[in-house]
Amino acid sequence: MSTSVARSRSLPPFLRLCSKVCDDGYWIGRLDHKDWLSPNEVLKIFANIRDPCLITSAFKKACGRRDYKPNEALYSLMIDRLASCKKFRDVEELLARARDENFWFSDDFFYRLIKMYGNVANHPQKAMLTLYAMPQYNCWPSTKTFNYVLHMLVCKRQYEAAHEVYLSAIRLDVTLDTCSFNVLVKGLCQFGKFDDAISLLHEMPKQECLPNLRTYSTLMYYCGKHGQVDKAFELYERMKAEDIAADTIVYNILISGLCRERRITEAFDLLKSMVPQGCYPNSGTYQVLLDGLLSSGKFVEAKGLAIMMSQEANGGARFCSSDGRKPNVVGKFTVAAALTVMCIIVLKQSPGFSSTSVFSRHEIGVTHVLVTGGAGYIGSHATLRLLRDNYRVTIVDNLSRGNMGAVRVLHRLFPEPGRLQFIYADLGDAKAVNKIFSENAFDAVMHFAAVAYVGESTMEPLRYYHNITSNTLTVLEAMAAHNVKTLIYSSTCATYGEPDTMPITEATPQNPINPYGKAKKMAEDIILDFSKSSKMAVMILRYFNVIGSDPEGRLGEAPRPELREHGRISGACFDAALGVIPGLKVRGTDYPTADGTCIRDYIDVTDLVDAHVKALDKAQSGKVGIYNVGTGHGRSVKEFVEACKKATGAGINVQFLARRPGDYAEVYSDPSKIRDELNWTARHTDLRESLAMAWKWQKTHPNGYGLA
Repeated sequence: MSTSVARSRSLPPFLRLCSKVCDDGYWIGRLDHKDWLSPNEVLKIFANIRDPCLITSAFKKACGRRDYKPNEALYSLMIDRLASCKKFRDVEELLARARDENFWFSDDFFYRLIKMYGNVANHPQKAMLTLYAMPQYNCWPSTKTFNYVLHMLVCKRQYEAAHEVYLSAIRLDVTLDTCSFNVLVKGLCQFGKFDDAISLLHEMPKQECLPNLRTYSTLMYYCGKHGQVDKAFELYERMKAEDIAADTIVYNILISGLCRERRITEAFDLLKSMVPQGCYPNSGTYQVLLDGLLSSGKFVEAKGLAIMMSQEANGGARFCSSDGRKPNVVGKFTVAAALTVMCIIVLKQSPGFSSTSVFSRHEIGVTHVLVTGGAGYIGSHATLRLLRDNYRVTIVDNLSRGNMGAVRVLHRLFPEPGRLQFIYADLGDAKAVNKIFSENAFDAVMHFAAVAYVGESTMEPLRYYHNITSNTLTVLEAMAAHNVKTLIYSSTCATYGEPDTMPITEATPQNPINPYGKAKKMAEDIILDFSKSSKMAVMILRYFNVIGSDPEGRLGEAPRPELREHGRISGACFDAALGVIPGLKVRGTDYPTADGTCIRDYIDVTDLVDAHVKALDKAQSGKVGIYNVGTGHGRSVKEFVEACKKATGAGINVQFLARRPGDYAEVYSDPSKIRDELNWTARHTDLRESLAMAWKWQKTHPNGYGLA
């Protein structure tokens, strides 16, 4: 079925007439007709215009008629059509016109508009600003619209923005409900602020709303996940005292938490207490118990539980389902799960059982590299190069900044067994990191994983010290414990701060001026101290501003939408060229440089990963190599913007703002040392060409890698 036919069938009957046979010229020509046009006829005209580029001009023509004034239905139709084609700049123009004409919109209109900004445009900041702007259109947000913005920001992990929206409730005259607080509880828990989340239980009655089952289950889930099972049970008792009945999900959360702490007997006791409370276990309940028994090596008990599951299911025992399936269907799944577990038990108890894979043993002629942060922009490109050069690669990433879509691309390119594996883990979890090292035979580590935005580091310094410095220490401890002797460390020119002279050499004093640079320097110091006693082979690469993408268009840069404000200038340029944002913000025009803007050394990502592979090849036991990775040429931000305009062919609006905290005026490298010792030189030095390559990927991937 063609797109136009599908679209026309989705329209109301009065909008479908003639949509198959008339071209855009016919419909726009109808606006010049001298006869009176009803609002429904105008809607029909706009619904049948196939080229979204014509909508704005057609709207101006319609507004020029004396017999017609635009209504909300027309605005909604036009914005939906423009948004589906990513023409957000045209949407902004329509809204500006409506505001100038004091047009009144309903809350439903703004709800759809905010969802468009959040879901289609991937621009949560704009969605938030739209919420704040609603009173300018004589419309005050409903609790539903307010809660949607809160939920969107929490889902995108913009916790401080969500808190700002929460504080705006009084100014926007929004009545908070239990749903509002449930969203905040989830956000605070995800951010690790459990005490603040629990304190909301006291705040809710002040706002004339009470916690419900969802409030408590969310709190209990995150307590159990972070090893605070006793606190989860305190919440459980408090919930019962408030006459809130627990459901199967609550029991599953508590049982899962007990199993994580190997408190299997207590987990069984809780299972037995469910039915007297009028709550029945489901397959998930038994699954967490079985996992706990198996991980504790209690195979006999696991076998007994599996047999019990099978007997109860076949005997018509009552199982409840969290997703609404019929009980007999759940029973069948339970039988299948029981049989599967019994097979696992038999295999694990058999003398010939072995769970080893090629990743868990060293092989002559094969170098196994752990790439931390391998789902990120630079890490994924490095992984691609390593795989192309026949290395074996394990990616470890928690996907807080990386993209699972990049990993899928790499798997499609190298599907052979034993080439690439992905492990979801957080380097801040020392137990998980140690487990990864114990189960895999690594020959070297390329440590990319880190939060890496200067502006963000000034707002969240503790996060940067934890993520960069502390996590690097965790990796080093695991390397020492498992005798992994080669480390290629991804560092930054930010460790130099603002040197007195240019260019920067490896001997330039390190005086970082922002938490990002300071955290990286601390990590470097730890590595250098450890290398003296461990005889490790260490290579530290301090690189400059990274641009570009894979020349064959397989990988690119796809930062999370909520990080655009802090991201690389190239990403902001591309967003402006695509119309995702109205223009480019250049921060600082009063620096002591030729044109007043910052000067940076821009290195193509293809050259950068080449430097990493050469560093890995040249690494020697007991020796440390420290190298700047740059082109040796500085370019101003204004030069960069002009190159981006040429690369994209788009007219980019530029807004000049005050300096960003922590930024410095001029930074470019002297790459002589890496050239002389590693035989490396940057080859992709044409700024416009590197940006054109990145732009090619951005145009074909407007939503990045898609939903991961």
